[in-house]
Amino acid sequence: MLASDAVQYNINCPAAPTRNDRILGDNVNLNKTLFAQLIAASKDGTTLSFEDAAEHHRRRRNNDSKPHNPAFRFGNKMAICLLARYGNMFGVLRRAGKHGLNTLYVEDVKRFYLEDDWPVGDARRELPYFSPEANSYIDCMARHIGYEIQRPHPPSDDDEGDGC
Repeated sequence: MLASDAVQYNINCPAAPTRNDRILGDNVNLNKTLFAQLIAASKDGTTLSFEDAAEHHRRRRNNDSKPHNPAFRFGNKMAICLLARYGNMFGVLRRAGKHGLNTLYVEDVKRFYLEDDWPVGDARRELPYFSPEANSYIDCMARHIGYEIQRPHPPSDDDEGDGC
């Protein structure tokens, strides 16, 4: 596993792309149904775009979490937490392709999630993946789902008890 179970437990917030909500039990192990839904979001069966990922979030994860997790609230903190899951996937696995520099190939995503391995022929980046870059992906995903992240965080955005 690329991260320990304890780390996975702490970072997998509600509506994560491939993990159950923590309040529902096991949020460490890959939920293969959720993973299959993520892969199925690909419009062409070969790549995932920001639009595909946003559609997956809107239609599946956000809507699925609402009825099953009574503590689910899509506030500012929650938005950043769960959109980071998608943004980091693009930040780490992206390659140049059909969707420009932000193309995810389905086979790369499968290898990363199912085999805990880097894509075949992966050339690690020369520069590390930094917070400003991660934030730009979070903002991009937020725009794609029609949400605006408030900065600074509003004091009323207390998502305590949300499992994040």
